[in-house]
Amino acid sequence: MEKEKTEDFALMAELESFFSALADSTRLRIVMFLLKNGEASVQEICKGVGKSQPLVSHHMACLKNCGVVKWERKGKNVIYKLNDEHVKEIINEALNHVSLFSNSILSCEIIKEEREDGKE
Repeated sequence: MEKEKTEDFALMAELESFFSALADSTRLRIVMFLLKNGEASVQEICKGVGKSQPLVSHHMACLKNCGVVKWERKGKNVIYKLNDEHVKEIINEALNHVSLFSNSILSCEIIKEEREDGKE
């Protein structure tokens, strides 16, 4: 029983970290950019999301650590893309869900309060 609780706790921590990686607006913009474009260099991502190279590189490290993106070297460039079909499915399902529940998601008072508390 104790082992099961430990495994549940670990799984919850992993899920929370994964969804936190996607919850940041810059990281989410990067993910959406890669979903739309397939693959891109850091310079292309910077231009596409309107953020600096150091900031994008910082966020790419998080996305890579969380298994959201992968990279490969092409000549002198490092090219990033979404890690696999699972990530694409998660994002596409989230887009479908948001399109169905947009009004209630945007009007959620609990989320609004949590965002306001986080800004203080």
